[in-house]
Amino acid sequence: MTTTRVNLLSRRLIAPLRWAALLSLLVSVGVFFAGAGEAQAAPSCAVLSTGAAPQASAAVRSACGLIGTPYSWGGGHGGQPGPTYGLCDPANGAPDDCHVRGLDCSGLVRYAYDLAVGEDVINGTTRTQWPTSRAVARYYRADGTAPLLPGDLVYFGNTASTIHHVAMYLGQGWIVEAPYSGGYVRVAALSSHGDYYGAIRLYGPGNSGTTPPTPPTTPPSGDGRYWVDTYANAPVYGSPASTTGTGTLYQGTNYVYCKAWGREASNGSGYNHWWLKTDPDAGPGGQWVSALYLSRWGNDTAKDNNGTTIPNC
Repeated sequence: MTTTRVNLLSRRLIAPLRWAALLSLLVSVGVFFAGAGEAQAAPSCAVLSTGAAPQASAAVRSACGLIGTPYSWGGGHGGQPGPTYGLCDPANGAPDDCHVRGLDCSGLVRYAYDLAVGEDVINGTTRTQWPTSRAVARYYRADGTAPLLPGDLVYFGNTASTIHHVAMYLGQGWIVEAPYSGGYVRVAALSSHGDYYGAIRLYGPGNSGTTPPTPPTTPPSGDGRYWVDTYANAPVYGSPASTTGTGTLYQGTNYVYCKAWGREASNGSGYNHWWLKTDPDAGPGGQWVSALYLSRWGNDTAKDNNGTTIPNC
């Protein structure tokens, strides 16, 4: 009788325990799928963190302007940077890319930097870009992603000889990339690639080693306008970082109010990071023109016709 009671008790306990275990499993599955549904959506393409050189930030904006461009294996490797027809290469998953005008991954970063700095600074394929002597900093998988800044070029592959993909870092763990045949330039998580190898930086943080001059102590004079001569009709923009023109300041003697440090504008050997706030001849008031167009002064200089340093805004 004692043995029978024990077995009966065991059977009575087992059933509730089984139901409890099943309920626990169902709850766990529910939590799993709830968490999966909360995956972070990709942000808008932009400079997502601070500290990058103006050239690098400008390259990010240029790359973001190419969102939606078709991927094309071999695209972007013509004599000049920019979209081209690619190669039909079934072995690399590109059976029809000779009929697609677009950019591959290395063609994208090449074109973005060319648009940003006016120079073809990173030509070649992923494996020839990685060892470039133009890199001012280089990081590896073991360094993690904490040192990365917007505009850094991130490479993927298990070894240097098997690097197969490159993207441009935006900040906060996000990249802009030309992904694969049939795809389009997009924003993605760096972690979506499981074989991050390392990264290179083409321009040093903070202004590529060029520090803005100390802000002047001379106060604005008269009505707060500084008169300058410009040697050509100059495009104006809504901010010192913008690449979208909003009007034109005509060649001649013009007034400006103040200056701010922004993206680099260049023309041959000339360059300038200073932008001058002005009221253009065509377009809305309160826009920005590059000090590159000043007739009398050199690189990274912003003075009026009397030689007075234009004050910071």
